[in-house]
Amino acid sequence: MQDKWMDSLSPEDEAELERLCFRTLLERARLASMMAPLGTLYIVWLVWETTPWFWIIGWMLLNSLSDGITYVLSGRWLKQPLPHARIPAALNWQIVLRVLQGLSWGAAIVFFHGEGETAAIGDMIILLLLISISAVSVTNMAPSFITMLTFCASILIVPFLFFLSLGESLYINLAIGLGVLFLVEMQIGWDAYRQFEEGMRQLVQNRSNRRQLELRNGQLDALNQTLQVMAVHDQLTGLYNRHFIVEQLERQYEMFGRYGSVCSIVLIDIDHFKNVNDSFGHGVGDNVLVSFARCVEPLLRQGDFFGRYGGEEFILVLPMTDSAAAAQLAERIRNKLKDSDLLAGQQDAWCLSASFGVAEIRSGESLDSWLVRVDQALYRAKDNGRDCVVEE
Repeated sequence: MQDKWMDSLSPEDEAELERLCFRTLLERARLASMMAPLGTLYIVWLVWETTPWFWIIGWMLLNSLSDGITYVLSGRWLKQPLPHARIPAALNWQIVLRVLQGLSWGAAIVFFHGEGETAAIGDMIILLLLISISAVSVTNMAPSFITMLTFCASILIVPFLFFLSLGESLYINLAIGLGVLFLVEMQIGWDAYRQFEEGMRQLVQNRSNRRQLELRNGQLDALNQTLQVMAVHDQLTGLYNRHFIVEQLERQYEMFGRYGSVCSIVLIDIDHFKNVNDSFGHGVGDNVLVSFARCVEPLLRQGDFFGRYGGEEFILVLPMTDSAAAAQLAERIRNKLKDSDLLAGQQDAWCLSASFGVAEIRSGESLDSWLVRVDQALYRAKDNGRDCVVEE
């Protein structure tokens, strides 16, 4: 079974993981290149009196060159992140620079190896510094195991080979110790890399989960808004549905009972609508209902409620409006219908009309009684020949 840290991610998340690891490696490499001169100066201070100046200057230039290039490149790539396709090539450059750095640090043993009884002491002090640098790199370069491996190998290989070449038992033992140290560092480094990788993978996975959750929440919000609209609107015309209109009537009835706020309702029925369906089909009939709704809407005030009451019946709830003003609005709607081709050119000789019943709420009556009165007014309008407004 795969380890948890190796759990698969989507290609996009894998790319993000690689970018994060590379960026972290750059940040640490830039910081290390800023701190490296301290170690360089320390070694120079140790060997200043025992080593020719040209050896010291040559080693300083060699050691500072790769650090300078690392500092410049890391700063540039941090400021202007590379496209994902260029990260592998940039990582290869980082590996090359780490090899050069490691070799230049390890070369200090060769450059500054002295003669006499104090030579071993100087070598061991420099070796201690090199071991410290390689040990620190185990965690510093955890974002890239191959980079860590090449740097540690490069910094230790020079003293390892040099000590073997000296042939003395002390140096051979030191070389063996360096080999053991390298193996230990790689084991610790591999664990550090695994832990770092697992943490970054979890970070990327959490970000991905959060994005997906935000997307799902957005979809749910949009769905909830759609459901809210559908819950109170007629699917065909987009007007308020009967359930919502009844709620508004109950509210206006309550407002009248509490504050005496006047309110009128207008019940509208399209004349001979059945003939439209029979003659032209239900598709045309649906278009007529939608066109009727769009025809009436511009005549309404903000705060008026216009809904489909059922079939070809529509209702207007007009708060703060008495029956006379409601009847005037109904007349304007009736007259506008005469100038509107709701049949959309299906038959020019047939102009649709509508009948209107108007009723203002009265003191002491129930909501049902109010609705019965407006329904009776509509029936009287039909009995009077249709295409008219009757006020109850």
